[in-house]
Amino acid sequence: MVLELPPFDPEWLTAEAMLGGRITLPAEPVNQARARFDSIFSKVAPLLPPPDDSVSTTDVIVPSSKQRVRVFTPNRTNSLLPVGLYIHSGGWYAGSIENEDFLCRNVAANSQIILYSPEYRLSPEDPYPAGLQDIFAAYEFMHENASTYGGNPAQKFIMGGSAGGNLTAAVALRYATSVGLKPCGLCIFVPPTCEPTELPETYRARYTPEMYVDSPVIGNEILKQAREWYDAPAADPYYSVLLHPDIKHLPPSYIAACTKDPTHQETVFFYEECKKQGVAADLIEWKGMPHFFWIMPGLQKSQEFMRVWNRKLRAMINAL
Repeated sequence: MVLELPPFDPEWLTAEAMLGGRITLPAEPVNQARARFDSIFSKVAPLLPPPDDSVSTTDVIVPSSKQRVRVFTPNRTNSLLPVGLYIHSGGWYAGSIENEDFLCRNVAANSQIILYSPEYRLSPEDPYPAGLQDIFAAYEFMHENASTYGGNPAQKFIMGGSAGGNLTAAVALRYATSVGLKPCGLCIFVPPTCEPTELPETYRARYTPEMYVDSPVIGNEILKQAREWYDAPAADPYYSVLLHPDIKHLPPSYIAACTKDPTHQETVFFYEECKKQGVAADLIEWKGMPHFFWIMPGLQKSQEFMRVWNRKLRAMINAL
């Protein structure tokens, strides 16, 4: 059988050429992998607009985890604002709140929400569940301290992409049946959602990782390496979130997938499972675009992604 790969969006191909060619993170020792990951954001940084001065930031330490969290507070009226946890990307082994500061500022300003962006321990030095426990601590810190920063603890949201998307689902599932702690809505972008060996048969028969051999940004090799570094038990439902028994209790969710992305099928499978179990989930597939493409600020598709993100989030806020 001849394998027909999905086409790229022409805008992405133009952007690649401007950056000097395709960047695909390879499997390599962790220090080199982190440096290469950070280099993507370093290339993006000069293209970003000046920081939005309508959003102020404060860095604080979560007492229970000793990890730093950055609080993004938009200029506002005297009314309490909703609060949201934004979990950064990085394959569980890389990334930082600095890399994705500009995304948080955009969402805080345009959705009028106070965002908490936490650092968390990274693998392989601190494998599963260390980083996830730090995110649990940050979520509870946000809930307990929301009013300190002008937020409403009864209006909580969780969002993130890539590893941050996986962790978003995991945190939401952890508190899905907790009175007072259940989130009101989720934004889940391009997450790995299940160890491939553990995919239920209904999904395994449709799983074709070879469709993503030419994927930019992340490829199959680094995704496999990231899973190995994270070292979670394959069927653990807070890692393979597709398997979690409490999916049916999740709140309204906006899920985004990219068709030139090794996480594409896992993201779609998670959406399908949410729908099967009665979750008010909405999926948008970004055709011809790679993993986490929206960090490229000059792309029309990136600007559209941010507009949709804010529109979906505001709709969830307004529905409360």
